[in-house]
Amino acid sequence: MNNNCSLVFNLKKAIIVSFLLVFSIGFSQNQRCTIYLKGNTSITGLGKIKTDGNIKFKLNSDSESTIYEAGLIDRIEMNEKGSNETYKYKKLKNNFEQWLKVIIEGRVNLYKSDVSGIYFAPGAMNTAGGFGGMSYGGGGNVTSYYINHEGESEVFKITSFGNISKNFKNAASDFFKDCPVLVEKIQNKTYTKNDIEEVVEFYNMQCDQTKAIPTASGTK
Repeated sequence: MNNNCSLVFNLKKAIIVSFLLVFSIGFSQNQRCTIYLKGNTSITGLGKIKTDGNIKFKLNSDSESTIYEAGLIDRIEMNEKGSNETYKYKKLKNNFEQWLKVIIEGRVNLYKSDVSGIYFAPGAMNTAGGFGGMSYGGGGNVTSYYINHEGESEVFKITSFGNISKNFKNAASDFFKDCPVLVEKIQNKTYTKNDIEEVVEFYNMQCDQTKAIPTASGTK
């Protein structure tokens, strides 16, 4: 019985995340972009993110489309409202992968995702739709921020805004525990979740723990 309950729970979780990804990236329109493949090869044209995360790409509106697997791409640069934005395909802690906007790169990297128009909640199926006791319908915008240390393959959700909440003070204090000065600022609310970009910038600029080790003679 417990195994059956666990199976149903995991299935619900997978479906929820699938819907979330569909609404976050599945309906992207063709945009002017540059794809940087792993190995330093790049190509510029029109790209669209598919629901499976792969990129449907063509050189121009009249050319044939080519599918590029997300795992072969290092990053994508897209022009959004007059500015170039960089996206990377990152592995989340729940073993799902998602395209995230790069906000800061350094000793700690910060990424962002925006989802709008949907929310999930336990309850009976309703006219908006639903499955297995989970209902979904129109909702507000949800912005989530993810971080990791330089060199790590997975990203960790540090905070979010909208229908999904996370305890920023505890999560951030644990993640930045190697920088007591920053942890103190988080604990006394000098920095809140609204300051996540400033928090990461502070860490990258002020929390460098690397120190020269003196020799036996006292010289560096």
